[in-house]
Amino acid sequence: MSGDTSDSSSYFDGREPDELIRALVQKRPGTDGKRTLGLHFIDLESNKVFIKAMPPDAPSSSTAVSCGNHVYVIGGIRKNDATPFGYDDVNDVFQLDLKDLERGWRKTTSMLFPRSFPHVLAAEGKIYVYDISGDIWEPLSPPPEAIDIRVVCVPVLDSSRSRILVHCDASDTLYAYYYDRKSWVCLEQKFCYWFDSAAIVDDVLYTFIYKCSLEAYNLLDKKHLPVKWSSEFPVAPPLGSALYRLGNGKLILGWVNHLHRGFECIRFNIWCNEQGGIHAAAEHQSAITVPYPEDISSIWFF
Repeated sequence: MSGDTSDSSSYFDGREPDELIRALVQKRPGTDGKRTLGLHFIDLESNKVFIKAMPPDAPSSSTAVSCGNHVYVIGGIRKNDATPFGYDDVNDVFQLDLKDLERGWRKTTSMLFPRSFPHVLAAEGKIYVYDISGDIWEPLSPPPEAIDIRVVCVPVLDSSRSRILVHCDASDTLYAYYYDRKSWVCLEQKFCYWFDSAAIVDDVLYTFIYKCSLEAYNLLDKKHLPVKWSSEFPVAPPLGSALYRLGNGKLILGWVNHLHRGFECIRFNIWCNEQGGIHAAAEHQSAITVPYPEDISSIWFF
């Protein structure tokens, strides 16, 4: 099994650029009426899109995750007219080795249960919960009844404490799953809502609220911190904007501009001020734009 990785060889030498955004994209229907998926990497240092590859058998509504030198495409849906909704969830898993791109994609051990758009997170050689070294899947410890798994935000990794943070929209609770001891703990009964993503920098959890509100929560003291911007935010990000932590510790806020066919982002610095709050400053006066091909209809970042 293979994909077109011919335009990526100059970017990977066993490590990834510090400022790298990964995107799973869906192309518009072709002459055969089918929608196809693609894997794109955006290099923010050069403002280029590279490595455009995807397993030919990968279904739509799947999720991608990076773990070590590998990228995995997990789950999705396939058409089935015999079902009430016209499709079935699948448990397929595909793997791409970034150190051996010529080998292309291969299908690996399937999940225990079929899932579409699954929440996926990688930590310490495992994709929760897939053990890469053992090539096996195992069930996660059942979450508390207070967590409605149908309305949880994208989880965020808190690697320094060996845990995964999960926010439940229905109850506004913040939970932690400690993967070293396989247990759940409630951290906050009432926690501010976040949209598609969150990021941790220097023991502070950052979430982005619609209309340019950056929220900060100190994970050590378990308290919210005031955030002050040094200048007015240069743009008004749309609903669905996502927050990313770059490899060099900076944050960016990114979104897709469907009108101008591009990925846009604002890079900014954050630090603690003398008053015990957070100071934030955007690095540039307008959004950085990376153009996308005309045939792309949807984009999901990971």
